[in-house]
Amino acid sequence: MNVLHELDELLGLADDEYERLDLFLEAAELIGQLRTADVAPLLALWQARDLSWQQRYTQASSNIDGAVLRALLTGLLQIKETTHGVFELMSRLPPVADNSPLSDALLDYAEQAWHAHQERQRQIQISCWSCGLSGRLLKRLGLSSWKEAGL
Repeated sequence: MNVLHELDELLGLADDEYERLDLFLEAAELIGQLRTADVAPLLALWQARDLSWQQRYTQASSNIDGAVLRALLTGLLQIKETTHGVFELMSRLPPVADNSPLSDALLDYAEQAWHAHQERQRQIQISCWSCGLSGRLLKRLGLSSWKEAGL
């Protein structure tokens, strides 16, 4: 059984079984084994699975490979109806932002979400802060500080 198939089955278990067997660590180990070639089928699963599956994935992604993370985030940004994943996975990026197309796309996404989802502004701020995009987002929003934003 390949890693992605095994991960899909694991993340799709019933809540009580997943939690009772404490499968979080096993999921984290499997996520750490994913490669960039797995990202396209992973994105297909992402769209086909429910929010619980997506949440389990993001929670267990502490061992995710950097190239896989970047490819996954790039793919998630392309899915217009994505409601979970981008901000949750941003915290897995290195704490210093680069000047890459991905960082620019994440800033665009964060700026749009900031205006569209005021209830998520704290999460947006924390996600951008954790990967070094906080200062750039403040500039885009025309703010001098997060205190000015009410956070």
